[in-house]
Amino acid sequence: MSYRCYSSLSFVPRHVLPRFNIPKSDFKGHQVKAIKKFKKLSPGLNMLIELRDIRAPLSTRNVIFDNILRSNRSLERLVVYTKKDMTSGNANGKQYFKKLSQWHAQLNEKFIILDGRDTSDAKQLLKILQWENHKVESRGMRLPLGYRAFIAGMPNVGKSTLVNTLRRVTNPSSSGTKFKKVARTGSEAGVTRSTSEVIRLMPTTNNSSPIYLIDSPGVGLPGRLTNQNRMLTLSMCGAVKTSLIEPVIQADYLLYLMNLQNPLPGAEWYPKYKSEPTNDIYEVLRRLAKNKESFDENVVATNWVNKWRLDSKNLLFDVETLLPADAFSYRDYVDKQLEELGELTFLRERQ
Repeated sequence: MSYRCYSSLSFVPRHVLPRFNIPKSDFKGHQVKAIKKFKKLSPGLNMLIELRDIRAPLSTRNVIFDNILRSNRSLERLVVYTKKDMTSGNANGKQYFKKLSQWHAQLNEKFIILDGRDTSDAKQLLKILQWENHKVESRGMRLPLGYRAFIAGMPNVGKSTLVNTLRRVTNPSSSGTKFKKVARTGSEAGVTRSTSEVIRLMPTTNNSSPIYLIDSPGVGLPGRLTNQNRMLTLSMCGAVKTSLIEPVIQADYLLYLMNLQNPLPGAEWYPKYKSEPTNDIYEVLRRLAKNKESFDENVVATNWVNKWRLDSKNLLFDVETLLPADAFSYRDYVDKQLEELGELTFLRERQ
């Protein structure tokens, strides 16, 4: 991905947004409980599977997990980017994958990209868990409680969808129409609100221990770790309640992102995008409205944003992903986030 180049010198896309009055956090009590639960369980876990939205690899990264992992160096982490279908067909897909690889190499992190609804992708994740289980046991370590993986991430990154697909893969008898979802799914943040029971993915065999998955609610970030662009990005992903931010402001952020990127070949981001690009969100809403003379700006903005939130082909939500490799340091970004996070007082052990 890179910044879009315009053939017309008369149009210059915005590189900075105006200041908006929006909330800086959607951090709730049940999310604090989930973090406490993860910290309490971490000594008995073998892996953290952290899900992130492929369209927003920075905004959906939760540095709280980094903070807890510092006290448990033996706990493996696998970063799983979801919503692969949102970037399929992307002409710059290889360059984007290369950029992600370079970022994660800086911190020696493992990552994969998948579609949480795709059974073949779920099977690949299961193979990784089986291999990691084998590695632990080949070192002579006994796993009396089985191989235990904790699956977590920001709200609405596709975690519940992936959990349900893993259940279908590991329990073929449930693949019919009577399959009951283990995890609730939805397009808004906050569907899963408590740490669920342990889900068995693989039974005990003569050669290996069983593999268990522990589900959890999506966990956001405290206000001191977010800013205007992060909240707008999380809103585009559905990782915070979309009602927190005015529809026209969300639409303006979407327009800002679109003017910096290229659409799929033959497509347009908005009406007259190629012939008359604009930075004026009210002009875009007028073009989108069926009745040009009389329309509700909030309704048009909401419908437009929802369309792209659910089906944002080829559109990235984190502006940093558009920068050249030497213009952004992933390691420095994470280090700064950890510094700003500081001590999590709610994780202190009671005396």
